[in-house]
Amino acid sequence: MTDDILDRDPVTGDESDDEPADQTETSAEDDASSRDASSDDEQRDASKTAGVPETSVPNSVSDLEEDEIGHVLASEEIRISRGDYNVNGFITTERRNDVRVGDYVQIPYPSADEQLFAVADGLRYEPYTELDDKSDTHNRITEYRELDESEYVLVAELEPIAILDESDDGLERGIVNKIPKPNTPVSLSRDDEYLRTGLNIPHDGAFCGYISVGGDAMEIDGEAFPYYLHNPGIDPATEEIESGEPAIFRHALVAGSTGKGKTHFTKNLLRQFADGKRYLIAHHDTGNTLEKRLNVVLLDPENEYWEMRDDNPHLDAERAETLRRQGVEVGGVDDLEVFIPEVARTNAPSVGSSRNFGIPFELVASRPQLIMPYQPTEITRGAIENVLRAYFDQITSGEEPRYEDFISYLENEEDPLKDRFDINDGTWGAVMRRVRDSTYRHVFDQGMTPITEITDELFREGRVTVIPTSHLRGSKEELVVLSVLSLIIENKIDDHDVDEHIKDTPMLVAVDEAHNYFSSPDSLREAYIVSRAREAVKQGRKDKLGLLLITQNPEDIDGDILKQINTNVFLGLRDEVVEKVPSVPAEFKGDIPKFGKGQAVVKAPDVEAVELIGLDTCVTKHGN
Repeated sequence: MTDDILDRDPVTGDESDDEPADQTETSAEDDASSRDASSDDEQRDASKTAGVPETSVPNSVSDLEEDEIGHVLASEEIRISRGDYNVNGFITTERRNDVRVGDYVQIPYPSADEQLFAVADGLRYEPYTELDDKSDTHNRITEYRELDESEYVLVAELEPIAILDESDDGLERGIVNKIPKPNTPVSLSRDDEYLRTGLNIPHDGAFCGYISVGGDAMEIDGEAFPYYLHNPGIDPATEEIESGEPAIFRHALVAGSTGKGKTHFTKNLLRQFADGKRYLIAHHDTGNTLEKRLNVVLLDPENEYWEMRDDNPHLDAERAETLRRQGVEVGGVDDLEVFIPEVARTNAPSVGSSRNFGIPFELVASRPQLIMPYQPTEITRGAIENVLRAYFDQITSGEEPRYEDFISYLENEEDPLKDRFDINDGTWGAVMRRVRDSTYRHVFDQGMTPITEITDELFREGRVTVIPTSHLRGSKEELVVLSVLSLIIENKIDDHDVDEHIKDTPMLVAVDEAHNYFSSPDSLREAYIVSRAREAVKQGRKDKLGLLLITQNPEDIDGDILKQINTNVFLGLRDEVVEKVPSVPAEFKGDIPKFGKGQAVVKAPDVEAVELIGLDTCVTKHGN
């Protein structure tokens, strides 16, 4: 039986006449091509005889065009519908190594003005023959002669994205409502205009990275293909008002596990917004339209972002010039200031030049939840709010409310306050235990400059304001960060008694380790800030307030906030995290856990989700 097997052709099963292989063997692919050509001629003749009108479509030829990789398969069903599709492409032998999952392709329609724009969603090999390789016999055959790759067909499974129409007004993008014709050539999409129109991505804006496939940047005319976030405003060069809504005011998320390049990516992205562009914003009182530059506020728990004031010494001049030519903002931020929150019994971080500020107790007057990092009973909560209101009401003009004075006031006015608000001894004891906390004593009223007195400095238009909190831990850090966030958000979204330096300035607030502050709330203080953040993300477009949440635990961010975030950047994340975040594009769920450093998926407003690779170097200093 063994000799019989070895004397037969391993593919066809025909007996061998022991002639040399190069004289007797014809490749299965050549046979198949010959049969296909003969079959095509017969079908054409038959259709003419039957009187069936013939539709002319472009044919795949052996001498391929530069980007042509194959043709639409006619031997399988071709289907386009509103809910599903089935479009497959045959990949020629010589182009097999050029095609990967994630490549974008174009397929012309008989009308030369329209093309189907699609993505290779999958690749598969199919055998030319019915050879069964699920047996020991197959192993013996391969010992005799290794099966050649050309004995298999490479098929690309294509997902239609849009139809591109070359009109008099330029290239236009439409829904897929026409079926591609059999045997039509399939070409890699390597034209800037077609790619941008097909994916609906802007031609300029805030540089985010390079479109990539499998971690390798896609090249157009020898250069990596840049991806921009839509960021219209008033162009600083032409003074023209650009149309559209900036993506930053529709909020963003940058999520990635430790070691995946999250901070590096975020620094490069944030640097793009310090570009001098102005935005239109309505004056809070008069309603007059103002033209103001963006203020970027960075809440930095790891002391990493202050370096953005300096150039990257490792970025050579030639590379920097190439990046500038691609619209990338390069170099340190000229107007970057570091403001350090002053807290007792802590050592300020080393950040070069900086200024200090304090958290004044007066913030609690309209935000009593700041001193409620717990879930009090309704009776205790009401009592705390009542005694707070009584203290602030008795403050005379010119007098500064202070935490220590508040405690003294409660101790001196215990009986009158208990009588006035009908507080029993048990509740009074609970109130005093709650409000006497070393955290409040260490955080409130420290230093010489309260934050409320320098809002014109912290939130100045065109400035990048870095607030490091690496010197703080636990409840101190939480109280400081939530105090700053509440000050910004309330003055931004409220309509009366607001700080004009906050209200009338376009702002992007970036919060690193955002899951620590915007998670599902466990305390009254957290519930307060989350509820205000929910309001902020809903009306940020109107008030020109954008939130950028940076985190390694996006699954912990409050669901209502996540739903309002329109730009999502996902670097490498663990499988279990990907499954818990509904905004992860479904087609990339299997890829994200395998991403390398700097590799990401970006889903921006009204734009197809794409894979990006970030810059391999930081455009500002990045020493941490």
